[in-house]
Amino acid sequence: MLQRVCTLLAPPLRLSHPRSPFPGLRRFNPEDAPIFFGRHREVKGLLRKFADPAHRFIAVLGASGSGKSSLVAAGLIPRLEADALPGSKDWPWLEFTPGGVKGDPYPILAARLEPLLKHHGLRVSEITETLETERGYGLIELAEQVLSNLPAPAELLLFVDQFEELFTLTRDALRQPFVQLLTTTARSSRVRVVVAMRADFLHRCLDYPGLDRLLSANAYFLGPPGPGALYEMMTGPAAKAGLEFEEGLVERILEGTGIGSGALALLAFALHELYESRTENGRLTHGAYERFGGVQHAISQWAEDTFQRLESGAQAELVHVFRELVQVDERGVATRQRASLPALGDSPAARELIDRFVDARLLVREPGEDGLPVVEVAHEALFRNWPRLKQWIQDTADDHRLRRQITQLAAYWQSHDRKAEHRWPDERVVEVVAMREHLKLEPKDFTALERDFLGPLDRQRMLAALDDPATSHEQRAIIGVRLSLLGDPRPGVGLRADGLPDIVWCKVPGGQVTLEEDAGTINKLFQHILQGDEVTPKENAGTFLVETFHIARYPVTYRQYRAFLEASDGFNNPAWWKGLWFRVDKPGRQFNRHDNHPAENLCWLEAMAFCRWLSAKLGYEVRLPAEWEWQQAATSGNPVNVYPWGVEWDKNRANTAESELGRSTAVGLYPQGASLVGALDMSGNVWEFCLNEYDQPRNAALAGDARRVVRGGSWRDVRFGARAVARHFGTPTARDVNCGFRLARASPIRDTGH
Repeated sequence: MLQRVCTLLAPPLRLSHPRSPFPGLRRFNPEDAPIFFGRHREVKGLLRKFADPAHRFIAVLGASGSGKSSLVAAGLIPRLEADALPGSKDWPWLEFTPGGVKGDPYPILAARLEPLLKHHGLRVSEITETLETERGYGLIELAEQVLSNLPAPAELLLFVDQFEELFTLTRDALRQPFVQLLTTTARSSRVRVVVAMRADFLHRCLDYPGLDRLLSANAYFLGPPGPGALYEMMTGPAAKAGLEFEEGLVERILEGTGIGSGALALLAFALHELYESRTENGRLTHGAYERFGGVQHAISQWAEDTFQRLESGAQAELVHVFRELVQVDERGVATRQRASLPALGDSPAARELIDRFVDARLLVREPGEDGLPVVEVAHEALFRNWPRLKQWIQDTADDHRLRRQITQLAAYWQSHDRKAEHRWPDERVVEVVAMREHLKLEPKDFTALERDFLGPLDRQRMLAALDDPATSHEQRAIIGVRLSLLGDPRPGVGLRADGLPDIVWCKVPGGQVTLEEDAGTINKLFQHILQGDEVTPKENAGTFLVETFHIARYPVTYRQYRAFLEASDGFNNPAWWKGLWFRVDKPGRQFNRHDNHPAENLCWLEAMAFCRWLSAKLGYEVRLPAEWEWQQAATSGNPVNVYPWGVEWDKNRANTAESELGRSTAVGLYPQGASLVGALDMSGNVWEFCLNEYDQPRNAALAGDARRVVRGGSWRDVRFGARAVARHFGTPTARDVNCGFRLARASPIRDTGH
């Protein structure tokens, strides 16, 4: 029966199409009407709908690759131009896609309208303004001008192809106004609208009142062609071009094609490859069909062969190019999108890839609405059938979604006055950095708004920002958190390869230090605040000789302290508590739980146990500094220095109450606040326990419950407590969220005997 149908459908053999009658992955256009076969019934169905005055809007819906665009462009429009409906030969028509290059459908629609309005002298900018400002009636107004010199029955036909771009590419703020433009226009007696859209996007239309009603009443569902139609699609164009299939080849192709979704695109590409391999007398052969792998493998083999012929540098540009040409929705479904040629990369390697893929008809390059070239994938079948690209899309689907979310949420953040609560938490920076690596994105690939929304991402740039005095306290705090999340590369902040704390030591010169008991004590601050007294030394707590020693560059970080807590022979080992006044049974809670932030909310006893554990691990003694050692390191041996950096206070050099952060920051975020010996955070951030007693400074015995000295001030205290001489105290068991510790060691190193 099929053979009989095919015989009846076969046209007379005559050469009337001198070039390939098979367009491959590109769609059929109006000029291809003579070789557009197999959809006669569907064209008649569309014409019947158009003949009904109630159907001024028609949506052609079908699966990707079902031939929706070709049906309208090469089937419906040529029939209307042939006066299939009364007066339709006088209908001007235009076609566009709603995504554009920048997600704005108005400029491209205006560019398509401009040639039709040339007798009115309207420019694209003026047309665009009318479309945008007339509350949905702009297109009707412009249509009246287009039709003003045509016979009275004439109507304007608007063909919106790839209508799913409204949901994948059009900017959120423009989507509803554009829907209003279409739904308003559809009520006009002078305009007809036909859209072609993938059926899997139909549910998105339900979110837009008016559009949902239009589609439910005016949808035309296009199914895959049956065997008879497929036969006609092969033999009809071949006959027009004077081609002849070898016996049995048509049936073989039909069997290999199947009737599933996307089969039509595979067939179209295979037929074009068959044409390219035709014999001199126009025969299409089994041998040629086998060489390119048949219908199911033609696209994948051709794409991979094209890719393998590229130089390695051009192959490396695959991600750079295709990341701009594919859009992946929440379901992981890939759709194509256009991109300007410059956006795809201006390197010779990128241009080589684009040129080769254009020559291979896998990409399409054509002028955009602004006259600049744009590129898009010839057909979405490439996404499904080229394994290399298909796998990359699957592997990076989450990255594409994240990239799209950044654009959307940055706009939302901007519209809400850039309030902090509308930004992503810092923890998401890890996802963003991974996405950038997977898609090979650089800072220039994000807009200025998106960069502001995301904040700092590059570790080296963040570290460079710390050296800039203009970097704000808040920016420094953000950088600290993000360095922690991404892996802080600075020596002295984390662990060594063997899992022990990595300590960077700063050499401190010997000298004499005088402890100022009155002016130095933090308690004097209250007198200063309440009475406004001039703070001057009245007496001292003694002068101390300091031998050359080393002090840690940073306070002990949470990651370093956690190594002690997590070690099997660490916190719970009774040996480290022996001889101390009290054994702590449970560690304090770390409130700022970022690895590069100072360990906090611990007591003097816990700091001592840590020092004993680390000394045993390292094989030499590390300990808390005596407060005169601490002060010598803070002043770098020059008692004139009121602060580690010098004489004058500078609120931008330390995290104290003046920073208004209200929290600790990662260690070492204020390089300008370093002492001359190289130690950081000796002013502000967290108080640091010292070895000796507060009331009897010369007593550094480990036993007893006497108050112990803390130095340096904290994020919660004003600058008075951040002075190099300021003394404060804590009991051996007292914990506070603004209290940590720093290590010291003798110079030269003294072996502990372990």
